[in-house]
Amino acid sequence: MIHHVNNEFGSVCLTVEYDEKSQWVFYQWKGFIRMQDIKTGYNKIIEQVAENNAVAVLADHSQIVGPWNEANDWLTNDWTPRAIEAGMFYWAINTGNDLFSNISLEMFLSENSQGKYKVQVFEQLADASKWITNRIMLDPNPKKPASIQSTTQKKLPNPSKQIEENKSQIVNENNSTKSQGKRL
Repeated sequence: MIHHVNNEFGSVCLTVEYDEKSQWVFYQWKGFIRMQDIKTGYNKIIEQVAENNAVAVLADHSQIVGPWNEANDWLTNDWTPRAIEAGMFYWAINTGNDLFSNISLEMFLSENSQGKYKVQVFEQLADASKWITNRIMLDPNPKKPASIQSTTQKKLPNPSKQIEENKSQIVNENNSTKSQGKRL
């Protein structure tokens, strides 16, 4: 059954549906979304996860317009723990071209370190669908990890370590040059 959430103007801003064949809850946001839309919509998503014993959620954010980061605190501290308790473990998110929506998502993922689920962000819905299908097939009854596992967070190189490595390389080169009797 497809569920719709309407914004204050009566337009559909969210569609939520449990896909029995794929065993996931699918949702798609559309347009500019406000805080109340987000709360109503994400509560509907939890409802579907719980009702259907779903461990996976496939999200389509490709049609969101504008920022929604005002909801990040609520999503992190209120929604995420309840979604995990309802059973969500895998979350595949398809993004769109809206810079502000993508920044809001990145901010949410970086703030949400308490989560106990696996999340991956994609640029194509087909790739997100493939990833989440593989997760369900490999482990339909996953155990909860100790912390969030997000592939969107890149590990940056340690500048101090790089400086030390460069110093060592220079010292080694100088020693090699001296041992060969050459001057710089």
